[in-house]
Amino acid sequence: MHIDRDVNAVRQARDSLVDIANQTVKAAKAEFEAAHTEVARQVAASIASSAEQRLAALSRWVSWRTLTIGSAVAIVILALGFDLGYWRGNAPGYDQAPTTIHASGPVEQAVLSARGAAGLDQWHELMRDNGILDTMKTDCTGNNIAHQDNRTARLLWLWTTPYVASAAHG
Repeated sequence: MHIDRDVNAVRQARDSLVDIANQTVKAAKAEFEAAHTEVARQVAASIASSAEQRLAALSRWVSWRTLTIGSAVAIVILALGFDLGYWRGNAPGYDQAPTTIHASGPVEQAVLSARGAAGLDQWHELMRDNGILDTMKTDCTGNNIAHQDNRTARLLWLWTTPYVASAAHG
């Protein structure tokens, strides 16, 4: 009986030691899992922080690059559009400028409407050939003065057809 009692005591001691060992292993396992979880959380937080900083820097760079390129492209498009519009928009004006300049007075307007641009050019040639002031100084004498209705007129010699240079024969 003493042996059975001692064997039971040994078994109980052994079972107690196994329980203590199991509890110690469970506690160590729980501590290990908690430490592993904390290390994994710290590593993930470090990676996330580094990635966030890198992504923010990349985002700022892309934003500035996009803004700079967009502004440069907009300025180039506006400049080209202005230049093209200026030159293409004024091309008809440049083509019509001589006629418009020559037809600036009421007499020129009348000649232009009656005879067109060719008639206006011919009229300008006649005006160039007939220097009125020079003609009045040299060709107006007492013999070519006329009086009518209490008015006086000086008779001037004026060209009525434009000068055409003759072709050289030979």
